[in-house]
Amino acid sequence: MQRILMFDEPAIDDDPEDHPEDFELVVGRRQMAALTFLALVVLAVCSGASYLAGKAGSVQEEPAQPVITLEQPPAAVSMPTLQATIVAPTQTPKAGELPLYANPVPQAIYIQVGAVEKGVATVIAEGLRKHALDSFVAPGPSGKAFRVLIGPFPDAAAYQKAQSMVDQIGLSSFARRYESQ
Repeated sequence: MQRILMFDEPAIDDDPEDHPEDFELVVGRRQMAALTFLALVVLAVCSGASYLAGKAGSVQEEPAQPVITLEQPPAAVSMPTLQATIVAPTQTPKAGELPLYANPVPQAIYIQVGAVEKGVATVIAEGLRKHALDSFVAPGPSGKAFRVLIGPFPDAAAYQKAQSMVDQIGLSSFARRYESQ
């Protein structure tokens, strides 16, 4: 009888010459583990090779370069002007005498540069003062936020001058009228 695969350990025959035409191929647990490992390695190599071949063979389209066109601005569009009444405070202190922390004057127009935490507001206000702007830190919308304000302005010309200086510095800002609280 011929046995090709035998999963159990073979019994030892006393005389192998009794059956000269019979042969056995014995595969034990270690050999099966080695063959399984070898099959997994071959499968992984074939999978990787087919992935790389598919990726290399696929058509890759380069994204189209965006076309940049320059549009001419419309001719002479007049900018809307800010309609506001500038109310000068009763006493206008000199720039060096202004406190760093103050409350805004009701009905006066200010330029608000930001609403940030107290330390950052102080740094911004001091930096604006170095640019000859009457800036100060005022209470903000919450207990942790403080507004950085420039002003109040005695007339529209002073407002426009301060606004152009803020624009030159590169800070975003907007005009704000404070109501009495």
